[in-house]
This record gives sequence, structure tokens and C-alpha cells, in this order.
Amino acid sequence: MDTHLLSQAESINEHLTFIENELHDFLDFTSVDKVLETNRELEIEYIQRIFKEFRYLAVYCGEGRKAIEKLMKTSQIEEEFLDRVYKGVYYKCVLEYFSPKDEVWFEDSRASYQNKCSIDFQQHPGSFITETIKKVEPSFLQLREHLDYLEL
Repeated sequence: MDTHLLSQAESINEHLTFIENELHDFLDFTSVDKVLETNRELEIEYIQRIFKEFRYLAVYCGEGRKAIEKLMKTSQIEEEFLDRVYKGVYYKCVLEYFSPKDEVWFEDSRASYQNKCSIDFQQHPGSFITETIKKVEPSFLQLREHLDYLEL
């Protein structure tokens, strides 16, 4: 694998690993009950849907990480195969983060101009969830930037 492709794959892998670890830490050490204890006004069904979305993202990022690690061990890589793996990461991880199927949150396209997190929630989800989003968002933004060249 040439040096440019290898450094790009390493960077994508680092971001996927970071996201996967942060989401697993959140899911391992935070419960729906714990989130609800901090604010009794939160809607249990909504919080459960966010947890479900976090689980999906953690699994998708883990799958992407494993596929990229496999690629990085290969000396000769076909560009078509590389693009297929990157498209999988883009569709399953990046797009799912910025526009989840369950619509528990959505992207505010003006956020970068306002110097704020680009995710707006349908309802207030509590501080545990907003802090986790703030931690992982920079990596998702970097992934999107890395994979923009695919012109999906």
C-alpha cells in the first residue's frame, strides 16, 4: 500500500477506533436509568432510541475499523476494493451519525458558522448524551472530510 493511502487508512482507523471506544464506554457505564435520574422530565422512549442509535454506531464503526485494519495489512490493494470499504464506512458510520434513520437527532448545517455542535436533538437528551456527542463529533467530521473525495 502506498504511503499516502496508508496514512489515510491509519487516520480513518484512528477516528473509527476513538468513536467505537467512546460509544462503548458510554454504553458500558451509563444506563437509561442513570440518564433519567439526572432529569426526571426526559422521555424514556426517546432516551432508549438514542441508546439504540449509539449501539448501531458503535457496531458500524467497529466493522469499519476491522475492514480497514485488514486493508492496512495488505501490501497490494486494489483501488476498487479500497473505495468499497470507504463507501461502507461513509454510508454506515458518517451518514448514520449525521442523519440517523430513526431521526433522534439531525444535523444543523449552520452549526459551523455558529461555533457549536452540529447535532440538534428532537428533544433535550440530558448532559450525559450531549457530552458524548461533543466527544465523538470531531472524529465524525474528520471522517466525512477524509471520505468527501468519493463524491458520494
